Amino acid sequence: MRPGKRLRRWAAARSIRLAAIVLPWLYVAYMWLVEVTSRHEEGLRDLLVGCADRYDRAVAALWHQEVFTVAFNYRNYHGHTLASVSDFGEVITALLRRCNFVVFRGGSGSRSRRRSVVLDEMIAHMRATPRVIYGITVDGSQGPPFRMKSGAAAIARACQAPVVLVRTWYRRGILLDTWDHTQVPLPFNHRVTLGSGPYWIAPDADDAALQAFTTHLEEELLELTARAYEQLGADPVTARRDFPPDWRTRWAPGTLGRKLGPYDLDLDHPPPWAHRRGAVDYADAATRGAAPTASAIS
Repeated sequence: MRPGKRLRRWAAARSIRLAAIVLPWLYVAYMWLVEVTSRHEEGLRDLLVGCADRYDRAVAALWHQEVFTVAFNYRNYHGHTLASVSDFGEVITALLRRCNFVVFRGGSGSRSRRRSVVLDEMIAHMRATPRVIYGITVDGSQGPPFRMKSGAAAIARACQAPVVLVRTWYRRGILLDTWDHTQVPLPFNHRVTLGSGPYWIAPDADDAALQAFTTHLEEELLELTARAYEQLGADPVTARRDFPPDWRTRWAPGTLGRKLGPYDLDLDHPPPWAHRRGAVDYADAATRGAAPTASAIS
């Protein structure tokens, strides 16, 4: 290797390490300023914590558009999540850990064999660890935006876990020119956080049922997104530019969610196979059918 190339690699590695130390502190300081100067409407905590308390685990699904705010906004849930194995992923991992997350490395943006095994690792971790809440950006790290991959549903199937859909949105923010139009909120704001669920998929569901479940969750998360926009008076043309062009709401006014299965949207009446603390996991669930790869997660 030429000395110049070796030097550039050394400098790049040191820059990433420095960024991984400095940027999380700057990020937390900025998001703290946004939080203390903003008004909040909270509609998630009782649902998500209720699922974790009753069933010892939950899968929270959200769009990648929230990637800037997710670490800080959900820090008090002590979530578990996924980050790329890229250099930028190292910085994101440090930021997430600073905000109380347990981080797996892998995902669809990875150029590593890690993406072929990370789904199985996440399933095994949830099965072996008490009170895990996974937070998964279900349209991945490369998109397309607002199109759900099946990894979150696969984890829920394998672990007998409820799925909770999550949406946080700010009235005032900068939408970056990225594939997902990431929102960077401004101080002195109004934030809405909504949740819907729980949604359940049977541990013996085949891959066709898994895909139908994923399609239903995608539609429900679009509905939740539209409801958050509506509550904050967002311009529907701008806000919904990444929605399917023929999308129309199916939710009744004043409701949050539509059932697919008989146990959906009822926190206190789970299916008989739902995992409980101390229960034995359904061991065959991860091997039934062709399990999706980690690229289905993020």
